[in-house]
Amino acid sequence: MSENEHQNKIEDIKRHLYDPIDTVTHRHSDGVLHQINHKVEPEWRNEEINNSLSSMKKPKTSIFKKFFIASIIFFFMALGYAVYMFYNVDSSVSSDKIDITVIGNAFTKGGEELPLQIEVTNNNKANLELANLLVSYPSGASDNPTDVVRLSRINIGTIKPGETITKNIKVVLFGDERSDRSVVISFDYHPQGSNAIFTKAKNYSVNISSAPLSLTIDGPDTVTSDQPVSFTVKATLNTSLPSGDAVMQVTYPNNFIYESSIPEPSFGNAMWSLKDLTLTNPISVVVKGRIIGEDKDQQVFHVYAGTTTLSDKSTINVVYNSLLHSILITKPFIEANILVDNTSVLGDTINVRISWANNLPNRITDGEIIANISGNVLDRMSIKPTDGFFDSLNNRIIWDKNSSSDLANIEPGVKGVVSFSMKSLLARDLKTNIADPQISIDVSIKGREPSLGSTYTDINNFSKKVVKFLSDLQIVSSATYKEGAFPPKAEVETKYNVTWTLRNSTNAISGAVARSVLPVYVKWVGSISSRENVTYNDVTREVIWDIGSVKANTGGVNNREAVFTIALTPSISQVDSTPQLMKDLYLVGTDVFSGTVINSRYMSINTLLSNDPNFKNGLERVIQ
Repeated sequence: MSENEHQNKIEDIKRHLYDPIDTVTHRHSDGVLHQINHKVEPEWRNEEINNSLSSMKKPKTSIFKKFFIASIIFFFMALGYAVYMFYNVDSSVSSDKIDITVIGNAFTKGGEELPLQIEVTNNNKANLELANLLVSYPSGASDNPTDVVRLSRINIGTIKPGETITKNIKVVLFGDERSDRSVVISFDYHPQGSNAIFTKAKNYSVNISSAPLSLTIDGPDTVTSDQPVSFTVKATLNTSLPSGDAVMQVTYPNNFIYESSIPEPSFGNAMWSLKDLTLTNPISVVVKGRIIGEDKDQQVFHVYAGTTTLSDKSTINVVYNSLLHSILITKPFIEANILVDNTSVLGDTINVRISWANNLPNRITDGEIIANISGNVLDRMSIKPTDGFFDSLNNRIIWDKNSSSDLANIEPGVKGVVSFSMKSLLARDLKTNIADPQISIDVSIKGREPSLGSTYTDINNFSKKVVKFLSDLQIVSSATYKEGAFPPKAEVETKYNVTWTLRNSTNAISGAVARSVLPVYVKWVGSISSRENVTYNDVTREVIWDIGSVKANTGGVNNREAVFTIALTPSISQVDSTPQLMKDLYLVGTDVFSGTVINSRYMSINTLLSNDPNFKNGLERVIQ
């Protein structure tokens, strides 16, 4: 059959297959299918299995697999041994199985010996070897962690399993009443068979039932700025104090000005000895001074009692007790502020203004301001008040309602000013050498505040001001002819000796220095004064006298001088002129009494040698 005929035959079958009209008239049946059962053996025959297994080749086990299996077996064996040792043979050492028990009184008086019994129990199943016991506690009442007492190390040795070791110690504690102090017990040990050191610590708290001594401060809670203030510090002995020189120290705030105390301090202005303190003889100290600060400032005073070291008597080493007292600075009910410069120069006019104000919410009547004036350089004849009356017999100026109507009734918040002027004596008018020249102005202001009914309450306030006078520090510069052309000649060298002479009046001077510059045509030759430090700077061309300290009343017999030589070589352009030898001279120093820096400037010097006895007019000009 050709291929085309075969394809046509297939197409005919497709058409008959999808033809809706069945054209097949005869069908042939081949019969019915029936189920056929087959008998199967439940097991393979042995010979068949053996034949099959014998035909397979058994693989070899690798070395890595063997090692892995051995590792697993060892792990489980070790785990089993560890479990067995944990539950049956526990020889490990734990600090939790070490008990430290302290037996003693939980209360003690400060400064008294407190006996304590320390028990250490080893509940481990191994020995504790090379064991030591260390005890420390605060040395005083402070909480400084470095300020402690450490008892000598207690050597215990070996503590066997289940054994208890007992040690007795004594401590001396200090602190404020009803405060807690802590005794620290440290136990060091080596576990059996180990070189490692382990430590177990225990804190034993003890309450101070009473301090060895009590401190009290009796003083104001509020003060006004720059007003006198006093307070009393009292030390009372409660128990016996340990051996040593007991002292009491008061630390002042920065703005407190110490003035005096009763009794006088044994060291500095803040340390008093308590060697006479006994159970029946308390010690009281009255401190007086002034506090300067702003309104609402809080100032704190600290009081300490304890012992000092031999090397440092200014600091308390062991504190037995401490106390603090705070003072609040408030605005005064009625105030008077003195407005004047803190320093002045002798002979100058000093203008003083006193501003006053009523800070009360109520009216003040009958106001009165009194200014007391004193000082070692006061010129009483120069005092001139404005409106007020100068009471020369008592050196005071009085302002009241008769001299100033504003003081008769001062309403709340009202302010005002009174003033006066004065002078100091000149240095030449002082009969003797006066040290630390000053004038003090003490002002009091008072009035009456109406109370209930017709009664009045007196109120007052005080202010003080000190005017310090600066020392009159001066230097004089002069030159004399030494050698060379005279009068000076153009392009010819002439040498001169220059002398700087120092004078000082009333106050000592520190850090004094004088300096001047040489003109370009003047050359430095050298210093002649062996006792004074005079140097020359080539770069700045400065001649510098490092004076240092200058005593009061230097001058006259006690002059200090510096002498050095310079050389002048004038130019032809300077013919018929009077050339400068040195430029302006500057002097600086610090007045020790007032703390003020003094600066002064002096004119330059030239060839007009007015202080040279051999000099004649006309010899100052340069010739050809």
